[in-house]
Amino acid sequence: MNHLDFDALPAAWVLGLVLLPGIAAIAWWAYRVHRGAGTRRHVAWILRGLLLGCALLLAFGPHWRQDETRSEKAPLALLLDDSASMRTEDEGMPGTRLDRVRSLLQSGFSAELAKRYELDAWRFGASLAAAAPDGSTLAGSGEATALGDALLNFLREYRGRAAPDLVLFGDGRSNAGAELAEATERLRAEGIRVHTVLTGHAEEAPDLALERIQAPDQLLSGDVGLFSLRLRASGEGVPSRARVRLLDERGSVLDETIVDAPGEDGTPLTLSARLEGDGTQRLVAEVEAALGETALQNNRVVFAVDLRRVKIRALYVEGRARWEYTYLQRRLARAEADVTLQCWLADASPGFVQEHSAEATPLLRLPVDADRLLEEYDVVIFGEAEPSRLTSDPLDGARFLDALAEFVRRGGGLLLLSGPRHNPRALAGTPLEPMLPVILSRAPGSAATAFRPMPPDPMRPHPVVTLETDPEANRILWENATPLQWFQPVERLRPGATAWLVHDTLGNEHGPWVLAASTFAPEGWIGWIGTDETWRWRFPGGEVYLERFWRAALRHVAATRLRGEQGRARLDVDPSTVEVGGFVRVEARLLDEAYQPLNAESVIVIVEGRDEPMLLLPDAGRAGVYGGRIRAAQPGSVLLALPNPDGPDSEPLATARFEVVLPSREMARTTPDPSALRMLAERTGGRFLSLEDAASLLEDLDGSERVERVLASRSEPLDPRWILAALLLLASGEWILRKTMNLS
Repeated sequence: MNHLDFDALPAAWVLGLVLLPGIAAIAWWAYRVHRGAGTRRHVAWILRGLLLGCALLLAFGPHWRQDETRSEKAPLALLLDDSASMRTEDEGMPGTRLDRVRSLLQSGFSAELAKRYELDAWRFGASLAAAAPDGSTLAGSGEATALGDALLNFLREYRGRAAPDLVLFGDGRSNAGAELAEATERLRAEGIRVHTVLTGHAEEAPDLALERIQAPDQLLSGDVGLFSLRLRASGEGVPSRARVRLLDERGSVLDETIVDAPGEDGTPLTLSARLEGDGTQRLVAEVEAALGETALQNNRVVFAVDLRRVKIRALYVEGRARWEYTYLQRRLARAEADVTLQCWLADASPGFVQEHSAEATPLLRLPVDADRLLEEYDVVIFGEAEPSRLTSDPLDGARFLDALAEFVRRGGGLLLLSGPRHNPRALAGTPLEPMLPVILSRAPGSAATAFRPMPPDPMRPHPVVTLETDPEANRILWENATPLQWFQPVERLRPGATAWLVHDTLGNEHGPWVLAASTFAPEGWIGWIGTDETWRWRFPGGEVYLERFWRAALRHVAATRLRGEQGRARLDVDPSTVEVGGFVRVEARLLDEAYQPLNAESVIVIVEGRDEPMLLLPDAGRAGVYGGRIRAAQPGSVLLALPNPDGPDSEPLATARFEVVLPSREMARTTPDPSALRMLAERTGGRFLSLEDAASLLEDLDGSERVERVLASRSEPLDPRWILAALLLLASGEWILRKTMNLS
């Protein structure tokens, strides 16, 4: 292909607005004063302008350019939605939206486009990334859909070169990034056509979405599990009331609640159940589908809870045989299925046989070193006792408190029972004080008026004080319990601690008086009860509720010890619930047989459902601690286990579980938005189709568009003799006219 080119051609606006008008003005000015001979004067004027134009042409450096070109296929790009909402299963359609898109692409659709066009493929969720044209790299793990950002980033990828037309597969829903309208106008200005393919139903259907907020991953048999959820509602025709149920593996209803007027912002709710058994139980929370609802996958949440049957080994230390001691030791001694008990009564006579449960032996001496406490007990209950008078040796009191602090630091559980004489005032200034769940006060115990301890939030009580799984029934139980007379005021709850019970009427500037609480400090649990009158408690229904309270209290503070091999092995995950694509920190803490930090190069963790184990490496600066990260790839429950060196058939040393959930922001509204995709297609000159009709795009995208690519170029200067001849002719013609017009 040959064409005329210039080396120094100015910008078009300079040529059109400055140079050409300037030549015309100069030519006119040369003949402005002459009258008569009008036609000849105009011809001379034109000749003068042409003469100047030819001179200017030479100044631009004209030359002939010869291009060698080749006709090639035009570019085309696929833009594929890879967000978590593509995992939605629409009613009446096979598989997920992602499955159906893959099926279309791999049926020959993308292969045919690749024959006709230079085909690129991109996937998008919260960001844009390259993809395989057949959809094999799609995972549906995007935590958000930023459709506007994806289109703008697509333009940036082709900056400096012509961007291809687009075929976009998605549900049209965008919940992050730039506005779709802004991106649409940019595409339109660039002349890019966008064909949009809707995945999912074209109508705006109602959608109820159930999200997990918090749930236990491990419980002891007989404990109450609390499952916190959020219900969102969107679309047309959502019901004014929705029923949410908690079901066991057999489909039996464990709990249910009615949510009034659910909305897009979500309504929190809590379901609860007392779980019995051993091993992993899978529970399902589900909301009844709305009439006409199509996206049903987000109507249910699955929980995996590990249940264990473990007997707690408890040591109960008291100064004297007060009513609290008498009632509590009898109650715990009778609970042979759950507790093995040994008691130490400090003011007992020398010949007194210390009380104990049937399968234990009486204590002959109070254990005052941490290693023995760790070896023989899971929980220590410390009541109303003066430390210096625990034994005949006054120094045993200080040794015992130091041992308790070390016991808790290394995973033991401690439950403190208040009394008017010594506890908790005797703990001031000891290693235990900064570990307490409450900040101590100088105020003496109060017995001014009768009161009833109540959960701080009756509708979401702590598991220890959940005597009935129904929150309303549980509130009524506490409101009807026998009133108490005495409690020990404290200043306030320590940061990070959780209150079990508070005073029903009295408090200080920090809120109601805290009457029972617990905290994690730093490896074990410490619980505190601020009254010595739990023996007065009577609930409608009898002793069963008191037994539940004490069993739950002991199991709560013993949680660390009961999760592993008597506290020597522990496996933790953070967070326990993670969205798809996120990372979970896994941490193992191991002690040897002497309860000293284990020294190893690495620790192996077995990951349920994976062939390869996970390798944890030592955590610098923390002896016996090993850590690593694992990526959450698929929704569901993931069990981690520290293998037992005795063999694969032995119980793991410790286990932990985390839940992988679909992103809450992404799954808050999964119904398609066909209007958005229709607008994008219409504004850019493309077609809007459903996924079922997408194959018809091959009729329009037939590959007839071609791109001419320049392979090589060669330039030859323009022969100046022809321009010089033109100049001479023009100059001669003007001279002759001037002479005939009698002009000098």
